[in-house]
Formats: sequence, structure tokens, C-alpha cells
Amino acid sequence: MDIQHLIIFCGAQVIGLQLILFRKKFRTVPNQMLMLILFNIVTHYIYYYLFYTDKIQYNSNGTFLIIPFATLAPVVVYYYVVSVIYGKLQFTRRSAWHLTPIFINAVIFIFFITSNQHKQGLLYLAKSVTISLYIIYPFIMVKMLSDFYNYKGFMLNVFKYNKKKTVLIRLLIFMMTVHFCILVAKYTVPLFIEGSEKTMDIINLCFLMFLGYAISYVIISEPKTIQHSQDKIGLGGFKKYDKSKLTRSEAENNVRILNKIMEDNQPYLNPDFNLTELSSLSKISTHKISETLNGLIGQSFNDYVNNYRVEEFKKLTIKEEFKHFTILALAFEAGFKSKATFNAAFKKFTGETPTQYTKKR
Repeated sequence: MDIQHLIIFCGAQVIGLQLILFRKKFRTVPNQMLMLILFNIVTHYIYYYLFYTDKIQYNSNGTFLIIPFATLAPVVVYYYVVSVIYGKLQFTRRSAWHLTPIFINAVIFIFFITSNQHKQGLLYLAKSVTISLYIIYPFIMVKMLSDFYNYKGFMLNVFKYNKKKTVLIRLLIFMMTVHFCILVAKYTVPLFIEGSEKTMDIINLCFLMFLGYAISYVIISEPKTIQHSQDKIGLGGFKKYDKSKLTRSEAENNVRILNKIMEDNQPYLNPDFNLTELSSLSKISTHKISETLNGLIGQSFNDYVNNYRVEEFKKLTIKEEFKHFTILALAFEAGFKSKATFNAAFKKFTGETPTQYTKKR
């Protein structure tokens, strides 16, 4: 299969997924943003097809055509995350900062089309501006999720909340980071290895194809990642119990109080720690605690507490004084009461068994 046929094959896969999202029952803001992400992938295929069928010449102005789409891609993913969290797009004064890379590359383009001697240098400059976004935006999006959940620990652990609804966000952030590495290689390797441009293009195309398949797999294996038209609340919609008077702002304040107690006092180290005790420590009723945890961060009380215990277990595994402890002994030190509960919680929050985890340490 030559590169032109590979491009057509890859593009057809992504267009098929777009057609599914175009159905009326999937017309929500997050899905529309996801369609834009897929459309952006298709534009890359179109560009490569035109390039490898000689419709765009290597030293022509047309080589700059892909830059705007590549620059927009991280921004579109960012707004997809915003729409998943809040069920809608939220534009603020800070949103204008997302236009900065576009403005910079627009200025570079003006110099590019009027220059005869520095085209390659200007093109590399525009690409460098664009590539930097693929490593900057993952940090921005993870920070946004951490702030939303008032999570103060290791930021990547924020994905333990609402795991089913954030799985696609996690995938896109991971893939964007991988794409950063591929793009860096794509534009630097040819500087040292003559004739490697086509190979690097094929690697990039294969990555985009894999991204399309990965998105499809997540959607099929975890349907909750795709919102139906009647489900528009997002992660920030805060589902209240029937006849409840608890507001979202009150729930957010409750989470701040609960998180501080868990982090400062570590009551989860007590295997008999229960909802009543947390209520006593926080001065929040047991009913409101349950409603806050379920409605705001999508976790039961047991999951909330076991999350902290799993993180405590991880910390203990790297402490010298606990090197001689068995896995089960460390689990008990972290507050777990039984082996079965520990194994189930660890697998749930990390995706691997305790043994698999400790072997990597």
C-alpha cells in the first residue's frame, strides 16, 4: 500500500466515526467538539494527500496550509474538555489567550508569503510555535480538572474521579503528549538523516490512524463518554437528590472541607473509619456528605475513602522503613480492612493489581 492509499484508508475510518456522531441523538456540545477534533484529523489527511500527489509543492506557499489546523487542534481539545466538565462552552476574558498562537502564526505567514529567502526558516518557526502547544495544553487541561475537583495531590490522579466520563479526556491528553514527541521527531530527524521525511510522515499518519481507532474503541467500550441529547449536564452539572436543597456552590465548599480533613488528619488510616465519623469531623450531615460525593465527584463514600488508602499504599511502597513489609501488610497500614477490598479498590483506581504495581517500583 503506497502512502496515498494509506491516507484514503485512514481518512475513511475517521469520517465514518463522524457520521455516527452526526446523528440527532448525539447532538450535544461535547460531541460537536469531538466532531471538530475528528475533522481536524481529516484535514491533515487531505493535506498529506495533496502533498504526496504533487498538488502542493515543497517550497510553495501551500506548505503553510496545515499550520492553522495543527495550531487549532490543541485548542479544540481544550474546549472539548471544558464542554465535558460543564456541559457547555464557557468563554471568559482569559479565552482570548487561546488566540495568541494563531495570531503569532498569522504574522509569521505574512512574512512567509512575502519572503523568498527565509521561507524554510519561517515555516520551522511557525511549526515550533504549534508543536509547543501539544505539550502545554495537556498541563492546562489536567490543571483545569484538578481545580474543578479541588484536588491538591498528584494532578494525574484526578482521573480517578468520574473515570467513565473522563476516559476520553485522559486518552486525548495522553495522545496529545505522544503527538508532541512524534512532531518533534518529524521536524528534527530530517535535519540529521537525509531522505527521512517520508518515513516520518508515515509515522505521523499511522499515529493519526491509531488515534481514530483509539477514540472509536473508547466510545464503543465506554458508551458514557458519548453524551446523548437528553444528557447535557456535564461533570459540573451536579445531580441533586430528590427534594434536596444542596446547591453546587455548597457542595464545592463541602468537598474542600472533606479533602482538607482527609489530607491533614488522615482518618482513612483507621480501618473502621465510617461516614458518621467523617460527619462528626467535618460538621456536615451524613446525608449531605453522600450527596456531595455522589453528585459532584461521582463517588460513593467507600470509594472516596479507599482512594486515599490506595494513594497511601503507594507512598508506603517507596519508604525505606516499609521495605520489609509484604503487600498485604502495607495495605493494612494504609487503612484497608481486608485483602479482597484492597485488591478490588487498587484495581479500580489504578487499572492494575498491587503485585503488578510493586514489581515496577
